[in-house]
Amino acid sequence: FLPKWQSGLPEGRKSSNHCATMTTPGQRPFSAYLRLWAIANLLRISIGLNAGTGLVGSTLDANFFSLATLPALVALAGLVPARWSGALPLIALVARAATNAAKGSMMSNSQMWATQMDAALVLSLLRRLGSAARHGSSWSSPLSAEDERAVVGGCARTVRWQLAIFYFASGFWKANTSFLHPSYSCAGLFMVQPLEYLPDDVLFAASGLAASAVPALARAIAATGPAFTLVLEAVVPVLHFLEPRRFPRCALFGLVLTLAFHLVIGLTPPPSNVSTYGVTTCTRLFFVFPDAAAAAVGEMGRPHTAAGALLCAGMAAAAAATLALVEPYHAVAISTVQGEGKDWHAGWYAALAVLLTRAAVLEAAGGGEAACGSEGGLPAEKEKSREVEGRTREGPALRWLVALALLYAFALPVAGLQEKAGCLMFSQLRLHGGSNHLLLPTSLLQRELASAEPTNAFAGGVVRVEATDLEWVGNTFAEHMGPRTLRLIREVAAVPAEYVWAAKSSSAKRSRPPPRFRRHTLSALGLRRLLATAARQKDSFSLRYTRLHGAVGDEAWRTGSAGSEYVVRGEGGATRCARLGLGGKESPCDAREEALIAPPSWPSSAFAFLLEPQPNPIVDGYTDEMHCVTWG
Repeated sequence: FLPKWQSGLPEGRKSSNHCATMTTPGQRPFSAYLRLWAIANLLRISIGLNAGTGLVGSTLDANFFSLATLPALVALAGLVPARWSGALPLIALVARAATNAAKGSMMSNSQMWATQMDAALVLSLLRRLGSAARHGSSWSSPLSAEDERAVVGGCARTVRWQLAIFYFASGFWKANTSFLHPSYSCAGLFMVQPLEYLPDDVLFAASGLAASAVPALARAIAATGPAFTLVLEAVVPVLHFLEPRRFPRCALFGLVLTLAFHLVIGLTPPPSNVSTYGVTTCTRLFFVFPDAAAAAVGEMGRPHTAAGALLCAGMAAAAAATLALVEPYHAVAISTVQGEGKDWHAGWYAALAVLLTRAAVLEAAGGGEAACGSEGGLPAEKEKSREVEGRTREGPALRWLVALALLYAFALPVAGLQEKAGCLMFSQLRLHGGSNHLLLPTSLLQRELASAEPTNAFAGGVVRVEATDLEWVGNTFAEHMGPRTLRLIREVAAVPAEYVWAAKSSSAKRSRPPPRFRRHTLSALGLRRLLATAARQKDSFSLRYTRLHGAVGDEAWRTGSAGSEYVVRGEGGATRCARLGLGGKESPCDAREEALIAPPSWPSSAFAFLLEPQPNPIVDGYTDEMHCVTWG
């Protein structure tokens, strides 16, 4: 990449005036962004090769196209982004979106976010190419610097608004009784984990100041974590939604706050080290200050200059320090996000954070006098002075993509059309059997259609899986936290909640971590898909479940209420269903129940394309609220 990265700023252009440097006609923000995009996607594709990841949204990348063709397309798009009117990036962006979309309901939330934001770039590029064609330009001509600025300016506001919507929805859905309960909240579990960096004689001290101070600190973090998370995830999207040119200080603060937020997540000891999420989302922070970010990428491509050498050294040092810091914890972890080996996502994220921080410094040095929250923004004369040749000018948002983001983030969970890959990570939102959200209902289709024709994908209400000898069902509820982490959470922080990494569920045999069955509830569609998987694999099994009466209830109803009890047995791909009566006496299931456990009709299945029902565990003795289940 290095020879071409000098296109960020022309070699030899010298100026003591930052504004002049930032507005040079040679600025190529599209090329700069595509290189960062290529690195992020090559990293993400690579973990699909790592059997230890267990994340279905990543392992689905391990197919012939993704391994043989997609990496080459992505790499070429990063190497020569401006050639042939941007044709290679266009093909690579569309191909990557197609591979994500092909995952359907198993796509991860960050991949869903990325696909929507990439769509904005694709449409902006197509619009520019169409304009060039109407003016007689040849497709074989390279993109000019002006073209590149027009492409980035045409989608920058849309990408920022999409990101703001996704972040806001992620916080909004956490406003529920389970996440806000300090004994059950994911925030209480995760926010105390950085204390693992303390040595054992301090963390688990039996006497002295540490013996009282550390537990007090851990319990204070666990108690305030839910509220802190909601405030943070409300502030960050507002800062991204504001116009950077009018509110530059707000934009700078939003960028730095977002980088710090994801850095803490990436440094958190396993299994909560979601650095993949940070790399995917923070690459799009490029669109906050595209000219400054392009200038920073240009510096990175000129390591022979003083500024370039300093930036490259800072990025390398940050990556090396991060990998060294997390290595001891990853080496003994039961499970990590990226699977076995080094967390290259964490290393690259640290380097990316340095790069984007440099962009923020360049932007700040170029002016921007408006205080955060001021109404007037830049004075008119300063604003006019910045509208100079070579500066990326932000166009209007693509309204239908913004509307799509709103539909995805808010309407789909309410309707019951998406659970996995929504803006619901670590939210503890109840997605079947009634909502625990403070404001909105969830899964309305499952409620309204509980008694519909049994072939409907949304019929059947809620089922509780009571027992099964299908060993792989226990993969969903395996314990991914190590003994030291559990000791910190249970003894020091006094948080009883259980962490269920359901996103690592698998129907394959797995010994690390070993499967652990938990009684759990599912929407009827979830049971149908579980049984279909067992039949497809020709598993021999027995599974006992209760179909609960009604479609909505509280946690006592979900975890312990009576219902109609059944047992399903499978052998060689065929299944038999029996209803359990008094004393365990069995009788054949009626036609409706047989239809309710069979695959649903294709029209309703099409509506459920993005719906992968989340299993909610039942932990004896702790049934007041939902436990910390991550399904993203």
